[in-house]
Amino acid sequence: MSGLKYAEILKANRELGSKLKGSVFQIAVLSNIVVNQLGDILEYELRQQGINAKLVFGDYNNIVQDSARFKNSNAVILFWETASLVEGLQSKAETIDAPQLSSLVERTQNEIELVLKNLQNVPLVLFNSFSSLLFSFDELKDGKFSQLAKKLNNILNDRAVPNQLTVDIDKIIAKTGISAAVDFRLFQSSKALYAIEFLKEYAATVQPAFCAITGRGKKVLVLDCDNTLWGGVLGEDGENGIQMGENSKNGKIFQEAQHILRGFQKRGILLALCSKNNAEDVNQVFLKHPDRVLLNEDLVAKRVNWQDKVTNLRELASELNLGLESFVFVDDSDFEIGLIEKELPQVKCIKVPTVLSSYPEVLRSVGRDFFSFTQTKEDASKTKMYQEEQVRKSDAAKFSSTEDYLKSLGLKINIQWNKAIPIPRVAQLTQKTNQFNLTTRRYTEGEIQGMIDNHSCALASFSVADKYGDYGITGLIIAKLRDQEASIDTFLMSCRVIGRNIEQVFFDHFMKKLISRGVKTVNGEYLPTPKNTQVADFYSSRGFVAKKNLYQISTKDYKFSGIDYIEVLESESNDD
Repeated sequence: MSGLKYAEILKANRELGSKLKGSVFQIAVLSNIVVNQLGDILEYELRQQGINAKLVFGDYNNIVQDSARFKNSNAVILFWETASLVEGLQSKAETIDAPQLSSLVERTQNEIELVLKNLQNVPLVLFNSFSSLLFSFDELKDGKFSQLAKKLNNILNDRAVPNQLTVDIDKIIAKTGISAAVDFRLFQSSKALYAIEFLKEYAATVQPAFCAITGRGKKVLVLDCDNTLWGGVLGEDGENGIQMGENSKNGKIFQEAQHILRGFQKRGILLALCSKNNAEDVNQVFLKHPDRVLLNEDLVAKRVNWQDKVTNLRELASELNLGLESFVFVDDSDFEIGLIEKELPQVKCIKVPTVLSSYPEVLRSVGRDFFSFTQTKEDASKTKMYQEEQVRKSDAAKFSSTEDYLKSLGLKINIQWNKAIPIPRVAQLTQKTNQFNLTTRRYTEGEIQGMIDNHSCALASFSVADKYGDYGITGLIIAKLRDQEASIDTFLMSCRVIGRNIEQVFFDHFMKKLISRGVKTVNGEYLPTPKNTQVADFYSSRGFVAKKNLYQISTKDYKFSGIDYIEVLESESNDD
């Protein structure tokens, strides 16, 4: 979008909007400046990702009242500009006395608290930081205007709520450049402070948060090797001739790139190779090269061979049991990039830039696509978990039956009930799990906390371990209770533990819990998506009677699985 003019964005957005189907994702923009041009720009950015976004705007400088008016939106963006807290504050701040400034801080603090309270049930609130950058020209000492913005940001951070993300507006201004980011003439005449280039950069910056909350975040970063992880061609230059060390100009750049990539891996981003090369030659580089930063254990999978990269990417997706839409592919070849874009348009492609010095910057920006609201212990161990799964698959071939193999695993699940569940991780599961997910509803940490605090809801998560390792927290059920009836709102499980009958045992124990609470009838729901067809028959297989997408069973008729080779432990808060 960066190369498009505003008129081109308007046209493209209308065309894209006419093609998207499904429920509308409403984003309300509340502001004390005019930012209406953000509407088409952000809609276009999100619609390209398959999000049927619709931006609506509150009244000018009516943030507090509008926060109550738009409290049922899917998301809210707050442009609360420091300069517009009082008319002309950017110039008046230096002449206002201390008591007046303190009064302004107190008033704004009270308004922030009220707005956040009004928006507490909105899944996502993007609150732009208070900024003085555009009106502060004394770099050696903060004036009153800058001090005011800092005080307000401290208040904002101290009162941050679980559904809130603070957007660092100064970083976006810096990336755009002040001269391109702002239109002082329009600000004076119509309170439209930000120029189109800033709004385009803003939309690109916040897009990953919307992708994450709607389950569209990226998961796998697939990398070529030659002139992507190192300089040169391994098959021609040899192991000693490739460049990825500090002793050469280009080598420094590739070493920095590898450090960035290894940092991604520590955040839970899966790294894989897809390279036309001799597999053993590449393996030796990762095992022995003195300048390597990335190691074999940092890679979740490899396709190093001479077949086409379209086939290799498809095989990687199958091996990892992940959709190609969750892949990002990095290569230095125009031919390879063009081929993937043509044959696998759902894969996002990144070309190594011709100006190599900008390569680290390009890679850092790729990190945006893998945005996650929280970092969990499962993220840090994700590569190791996938590697352990490859060992499981290899060992499974030694058994004559699936049941014998499952019995050999020593499977254990630990069920966490209600207040004992790890909120950041289960919120993350709702945002990322697509295959074994019967309703695909997405929830934030704040929404999960609200359900835990609500006695008419029952929640359970579970972790899994076997003789090969620990999978971490991998499943969740949410049910809503009314009298003697329970309706299952969410039932999901990570694709990494599919095929082990864990879902049956977990569901058995959840049904036992409902029965112990006096529940007589349980309702289930299946909402089909292109990715969750494998669970279409789940409720029918458990004895539920189908009524279109709804299912129902009397708890007295429920048939327990009788599976006895999975050990079950339970954790429950004393407050439950």
